Parts: sequence; structure tokens; C-alpha cells
Amino acid sequence: MIKLQYIGVFCLLLLIFACKKDDAEYLKFSELGAEKKEYTIPATAGQLEVKVLSSSNFEVVLPQEQSWLKVNSDKMKGDTSFLLDHEANVGFPRKSVVALYAPESERYDTVMVKQNGTKQPILNFPTLNTTVLGDGGIVVSKLKTNIPLEDMTIKVIYPTPDVEAWINTDFAYDPNAENFSFTVKPNTSQTELRNVQIRLSYKDGWDVEHVSTLYLLQANALNEFGMQADFSEIRVWAGEKITSDLFIEGHVVSDAGNPNVGDAPQTTPTAINYTENDRTVYVQSLDGRYGFRILTSTPSDNIFKRYSKVQILLKGVGVERELNPNRYTLTGVTSMMVMRQEEGAASQIAIKQKHMRDLTDDDIYTFVTLKDVEFPIRKGSFTPINEGYSTLFSAHRIGKYPLLMRDKNGDDFFTMTNTRTAYRRDGSMLPAGSGTISGVIVHEKFSRFEYQDAALEQDYGNIGRYQIRHLAKEDIKIATTFTSGFSELLTEYQYPNITNGIALPTLGNNGSITFSVNTVNLSKSVDYSYLGAVGKENLGNTNQYGNGVLTGAGSKQNTETTTNSDGKGAVTNAAITAKDTWWNYEKNRGEGFVVDFSTLGINTNQLSLQFTALNLVGSTGKGAPRYWKVEWSEHGNMDGTWTKIKSYTVPDAPLFANTNIHQLAAYKNINIKLPLALLGKSKVYIRLVVERNLASNGNSYASEPLDEATSTGIGYLAIRYNK
Repeated sequence: MIKLQYIGVFCLLLLIFACKKDDAEYLKFSELGAEKKEYTIPATAGQLEVKVLSSSNFEVVLPQEQSWLKVNSDKMKGDTSFLLDHEANVGFPRKSVVALYAPESERYDTVMVKQNGTKQPILNFPTLNTTVLGDGGIVVSKLKTNIPLEDMTIKVIYPTPDVEAWINTDFAYDPNAENFSFTVKPNTSQTELRNVQIRLSYKDGWDVEHVSTLYLLQANALNEFGMQADFSEIRVWAGEKITSDLFIEGHVVSDAGNPNVGDAPQTTPTAINYTENDRTVYVQSLDGRYGFRILTSTPSDNIFKRYSKVQILLKGVGVERELNPNRYTLTGVTSMMVMRQEEGAASQIAIKQKHMRDLTDDDIYTFVTLKDVEFPIRKGSFTPINEGYSTLFSAHRIGKYPLLMRDKNGDDFFTMTNTRTAYRRDGSMLPAGSGTISGVIVHEKFSRFEYQDAALEQDYGNIGRYQIRHLAKEDIKIATTFTSGFSELLTEYQYPNITNGIALPTLGNNGSITFSVNTVNLSKSVDYSYLGAVGKENLGNTNQYGNGVLTGAGSKQNTETTTNSDGKGAVTNAAITAKDTWWNYEKNRGEGFVVDFSTLGINTNQLSLQFTALNLVGSTGKGAPRYWKVEWSEHGNMDGTWTKIKSYTVPDAPLFANTNIHQLAAYKNINIKLPLALLGKSKVYIRLVVERNLASNGNSYASEPLDEATSTGIGYLAIRYNK
């Protein structure tokens, strides 16, 4: 068998290939190539068959520095295969190149053989941050590793290049005690603390780099770090920068790198600040009572691990207080301010289980489990948006979506999902029952749901006092089936089931939806409820569940070939629509949708309406009604007396050529708590009608009278009650 040095193999073959004659006629008929370029084999001993296509003689060349691969025959001819014997690997993963060389044609090819190992490299500081006194001396930190210290690369990283080195290079490791140690020089400054990173790295045989970093903070010459303060003491600094040597201790309830940790603010109609999410950390007090949002100086300063116990220096940090609701953010935190960070587990975090109505402002930025909740919109995904406006299509016109939740007490709430969240539209159906959802309680604005709803523009977009951010799909523990929930459906319209311009329920036969003007027929249009996958590489209606609406036989209801045809999530014929001028100038009132149903025999303490709505504006982007209301009566006469239940707004669909910050590339989901006075009626009416004669002029939110026919869609509508 031929054995050459690893580098020599490639130098020789490349040299031959570079110097060979330009013989095009000959090369037409010469061939050499392995059927596969890479093989991965187990750690156990065995044989690997490598198939080769060749038109001539060729040789198999193995690197001389490896001994775990052997070839049964190193000289071959034509289309054939050869066997490689491989030894068991009791160490880390390894690999070797196998070269094929045909002397006659001077052709070559290579095959990579990667073998798993019985051991995997371990390199981890359980305590990521530690401290040392200003006197200097030895630093000892726990390190879990099975890698010899001499095989690691150790890099000392100072905050700036001009810092005088104070870390000695006498690094040592005691595998029995799992102690990594070194010494440091004294800190001569009586006022300044100093910090450094010790970065350990190891590249395994598959060229995978394993890294763990220890963050070290040294006290001043007086051996002072500062005084520990509780969260309420730090709140007193609101509006200022902390000038005292203070630190806090708490639990981290978020994780760096999670794309759904924080807000992704829409800075302009076509730009999103994604880095705010990457800089966001939530730390709560050890008892779980209070929480801070931390905005690190840069994304790389966010070194915080979920469930870890941390101590953070706060001198120089800004404390921002926002009102209504009261919440606190710490700004300017860097990785070097972390005095100590110990890995933890979920079981160590204070347990907080609440119903929505029991939340207070103190719960903001803490980890809470909400009890007895459901997703009442029974179609679509966590982000049922037009993906043409999202980052999937290199657009930045919607960065998150608030999905409606409600609980058994009738309260409603939004769960926030950013568009960079991997599982937001992964093809699975939303759970239809009830259960719990855990996450961080936040207060965020969303101008694409609400706009011009406050005195100051900075306060526009109020979608409720509290929302929740799930940090993993596993945080959502809701039963899959509807029968496992606390709700029953009185009537439901999951898709347009239209006969003679009237929409009929898709579940049962309780009532109908009509338009307030008998000459206007209801019709069908698109919504964006396709479950996924979506994007440029995922075209067509290929998901077995479609948009999550199933037939009685369990198959998908929407089989339209044009659904998701461009990968943007649109579902053909999925919404009920009406087209009208929407304002009756003769009677000085709005028009709208009228829902009739019976409540006979229903005994419950909660009755509610859920629906999704969007103004499907035309090419001018103007003319659609902004302000609506829900009212009820027993008579159904549009000119009779109706009892108002609640006002709401409907956003306009955006135009890509002129996207405004108040337009929404999705249907807005809405919950309306209905009065129990509707119960016990053989027939009762609810109307969704225009409340104010105002529409957009194509740029404004609501400035013009309604004077042209436009379409408004309802993607879903249901009336439900507690069992």
C-alpha cells in the first residue's frame, strides 16, 4: 500500500494536475471520481465500502500520519469499489482524507472519512464569572473538561489593547478536583476595578471548535467590590446613572441568542431594530418578586445563561423607569460587570403561577406561568402574516405578531412572537385546548394594531397593560384537542361557507352572517393563515394540515392550488369579505356585518366573541373604515336601538410601494367579552359596524370621510362560552 505524508499527498497531486499536458481529446474519455465525497462511520471497528467511477487505473493513497484506516487494495481499475478497514475509536471524533490518483490521465479525487468517537469533547466553566481580591494571588475556578490542558488554546482578552497585563500564564488543571487555576498580579488602584476574559478553546478532529470563557473581575487595592443592593433600592435610582459601588444578585430568566427574548422595534415603516432583542436580558430577584430588563451595551456583552444565578456590578449603569405600567430597564451593562454567574436549572427559579387578572406591575420582566389559557383563533400559526413583508423576503416591515390568548375568567392577552423565531411557522397546528403558557411578562407597543391612541406619538400602539414572551416552544403546555379545553363553541366560521351572499357556520348550524345592506353579498378573499413552511424555498399548499382548518374526516379543508403559491403564507378563499362605502349618509350611521345566533339552553359565566379583521384596501391605500364597534340587540333592525359592547379598530393592509407604520400585513385578532344578558335567547344579533366616518388618505391613519367602496375581511369568527 502506498503511504505518503498528508500534506505531501496534496502537494504532489496538485503539482501533477497543474503541470499535465493540455490534452482535451484524451480528457473527454478519462474519468475518476468517488460516488460520495464524505462518509461518517461509527466509533466501532469495521469496514467501509467506497464506490469509484473510473475509466482507467487508479491508486488509493492514505496519509502516513494516520494508522486507523487501512485499504485492502491500493491499485484499482475501472468502475469498482474498495474497502477501508477502520479501527475502533476510543477517543474524540477524528477524520482522514483518502486520495484517489489516476497516473495515466493525471486526474485525482479525494474522499473524507469522519469517524465518531466514544468520547465527545467537554469544555465548560460551570461558573462563568468569578472574582479575585485586589491583593492578587491565585484564582481557582471549576472547569469540567476531558481535554488535556496542553491541547487547548488559552487566550487572555483585556478590555483594551493598551492595558498592562496582570494575568500570569501559569495556567494549571487538576482533573481530580476539576480545578482550573492561575495567578494574578495585585491591583494598585484604590478606586478602579479591573476585568479580563480567559478564553479556552479546542478544535476537535472534525474541526469543530469547543469554547468556554471565564470572566474575571478584580477588586481595587482596598479589596472592595461594592455593596449588595436589593432590587427596590436600585429602583430609587430611576432617571439617573448609578454612582455608587452597588451590585445585585438574581436569577437570569432569559438566554442570550434567543430570537424571541425582547422587542424588535419598528424604527421606520421599513426598518426594524433587531439588535434590541439580542441585547435584552431579564434578571429577577431570587424570590421572583421584582424583575429588571437589562439592555447590554452590545449583543456580545449579552453572556447571560437562562436559570443562572448572577451578581452584576451596577456602577455607571443607567436606570430607566417607564410609567403605565411601571417597569425598569438597566442600560449600559457590559460583560465585564458580571461578578459571578453560576449555572442553574429551572427548578431553582421562583415559581409564579397566576391568572391574567392577578398580574401586577411588579410581575413585569419576571418569569410567570399563566394558568387556564387558550388560543381562541382556531386557524393559522403564531405569526399568520404576509411573509412578503418579513425578513424571510428581505423585507423589514413587520418584526413580531401579537397572538390572542384568553383565560377561563374571560380576560384576554397577547403572546408575542418575533419573526426570527424558528418555530413560529413550522407547519404544526396551534393547540386547540387549554393549559398553561410560561414566559416573561412584558409591556410592548405595536403600532400596526393600534395607532393615534394616545396624546404622544411615543405612546401609540397600546395593546394592553401586559403581554407574555415565550422563550421556547416547550413553554407552551396547552392541550392539543379542543375537547380538552374549558370552552365550548356556540357558533364558528373558520372559512367562508357562503350561500346566496350569506355566510353559514362551518361548525354546526347556529345562525349566519349577513351584511347590513341587503344588496351587498358576502364574498371570499385571502388571509395569511397557512401553517408553513413558508419562504422562497417552500412554495405551494403542501402542508398536510393546510392552515389548520380540518374537515370532519381529519384532512385539510383548504386544498386550493394557489394557496402559498409564492411562499408568503396567503390562503386562497379563507376569509369572508364585504365591499361597500360603509357609511350611510342618509341615516348618519355605519354599515357592517350582522351575526345572528341562538343562546337557548346555554348556562355559563363567560360568553365571548373572537374574530380577525383587516381592511383589504385597493391600490390607493385609502378609503377603508378605521373605527368600528360591536353592538347587540334582540331585533336585528339596523335602525332600531342597539346596545354597545365595545369599540375596536381595523388596520389597513399595506402597499409595498408605500408602507405606513400603522398598516398591518396580517389580520388583527380581537376578543370581545359579551354580556351575559345575551343568554337564553331564541335569536340574538351582534353587529360589527363602522362607528366613525373616518378613513386613511393613503398615508394618514384616519383623516378622510368614507366616500368610496372598499373591502373588509373577517378571517375567523366564533362565539364561545365556558363549559
